[in-house]
Amino acid sequence: MDRKSFIQALAAIPLFGIPLRGLAEGYRNERCKTQRDAEGPFYKASAPPRTVIEKEGEVLLLEGRVLNGGDCETPVANAVLDVWHCDSRGKYDMQGYKCRGVVKTDRNGKYSFTTIFPPPYGNRPRHIHFKIRAEGFRELTTQLYFQGDPNIQNDFARNAEESRIITLQPLKEMKKGKFDIYL
Repeated sequence: MDRKSFIQALAAIPLFGIPLRGLAEGYRNERCKTQRDAEGPFYKASAPPRTVIEKEGEVLLLEGRVLNGGDCETPVANAVLDVWHCDSRGKYDMQGYKCRGVVKTDRNGKYSFTTIFPPPYGNRPRHIHFKIRAEGFRELTTQLYFQGDPNIQNDFARNAEESRIITLQPLKEMKKGKFDIYL
């Protein structure tokens, strides 16, 4: 629900006797859930657990939290993030596990890993795939995109919502980004 629809719904409350608290909570819950995205043809199960996913390329440190989308704030401990992306030449490794890894959240829902800033390929923007699994939650497959990438507007999928487009900060000899995920 977008902001305009939400305001229109609020205006109708006196007419239909809808309790305001329930409507507002429903809007908030949907607003914070991370949007699903295409898995793509290059997912490969059984990636190894690791906090350094790839080294050959421009170093990228990604960190964030996995949170409960029901209340938008409760950490999800022990969530498994299956991460994959192309290498510095724009190729996906289907023989081994280059540019693939599994990371778990700590008891506060925090995760962190180092990889590379993936290149764009074709008209696809730079992106990293995530498949997140946690007990009591539906599995989420999504993709992360990067602010300023001109291919975001050209992407065939055209579904990179703002919450999945992150800004990177320079940090010594690497880039750093934060991506919170709501299940």
